[in-house]
Amino acid sequence: MDELENRRLQDLRSKIDEIDTELLRLFEARMETVIEVAEYKILNSINILDESRENKVLQKIEQVKNKDLVKPAEEFLKAVMSISKGVQAERFFRPETGSWQEISEIEEESETGELGKCVSGNVIGFQGIPGSYSEQALKEYFGEGKNAKNYVNFEDVFQALAAEEIDYGVLPLENSFTGGIADVYDLLCQFGFYIVGEKCIQIDHNLLAVKGAKLEDIREVCSHTQGFQQSSIFLRKHPEWSQATCSNTAVSAKKVADAGSKDLASIASRRAAELYGLDILAEKINNNPANFTRFIIIGRKPELRSACNKISLVVAISHEPGSLYRVLSHFARNGLNMMKIESRPMTDKTWEYLFYIDFEGNLNNRVVKKAVEGIEKESAYFQMLGNYPSDRQNR
Repeated sequence: MDELENRRLQDLRSKIDEIDTELLRLFEARMETVIEVAEYKILNSINILDESRENKVLQKIEQVKNKDLVKPAEEFLKAVMSISKGVQAERFFRPETGSWQEISEIEEESETGELGKCVSGNVIGFQGIPGSYSEQALKEYFGEGKNAKNYVNFEDVFQALAAEEIDYGVLPLENSFTGGIADVYDLLCQFGFYIVGEKCIQIDHNLLAVKGAKLEDIREVCSHTQGFQQSSIFLRKHPEWSQATCSNTAVSAKKVADAGSKDLASIASRRAAELYGLDILAEKINNNPANFTRFIIIGRKPELRSACNKISLVVAISHEPGSLYRVLSHFARNGLNMMKIESRPMTDKTWEYLFYIDFEGNLNNRVVKKAVEGIEKESAYFQMLGNYPSDRQNR
């Protein structure tokens, strides 16, 4: 590049710098005006999204003289409007209360108050047997004295809810160390029930054996697969032990008690040791002391109340560029906090996936409702899993 060409390039770059400076000045002026619009909308109960106004803005594309730039100009205006809606959404959020500015009426609280707390006669189903973490979640969520029925498998709980044998089911959905529980995710889609609550339980795995047994006596350990995964560091210290999988950690504790053999141990909870008369040979053997399992409460119908501040849904997207971006853009555009996204293979389509998404919000809020409607329109498949109160204290 000769000196003349180099000077020309520098002149063009200087011109771009001047234009960028002016663009930033205009951008700041536009966003300050956008904030004033947001304050007006809040005072007058007007939704963030105004499709007629957006269409009017896009008509300004006709002013573009260079027809080769019409399409880029449309993308530019759409990006600016998307940013503007995000800025407005921040004004609709109340940081001092951690809740959205309500611009629509919220349904009255049910006469029973919190789910299940004061409803006599409710029957609650859980997977496993007494002493399981699922039973602990049930007791901590619904309280002591509730009518509880235990089932062998996760699907048995869903079947019982479908047959109206139980009113609610309690199921583990994900662990902070080992991740999501695939079977429960798949069953949620299959049966179409709703998440109406959640409870996070701290997991405290222990090595249990019959009275009088010692570590050197152990030859085999039984537990749920999650128990093995979550205690893998401890187990690596004892490669001589064989492992036997059980349907539940409490089931493994009962198996040890029933066998009465000193060479068999179980990985289960302290409460399971107490229930089945076992000794604790090693305490707190899980890899991570901050080990929590998130349990969901499922019901046949959604139960929307003002306390519901967490939404779970599942979507599938089309195989084309930008499809996932378009779905996720509704969160940024409306100022919604996405808490989790997890993919699961679709059982009937090879190399296609479902995306499970958790985010903050209440479906009675117009901003949230509009965002969900937008997500549904952009999705090849959409299923609402529930809007329910988050168990924040253990998040």
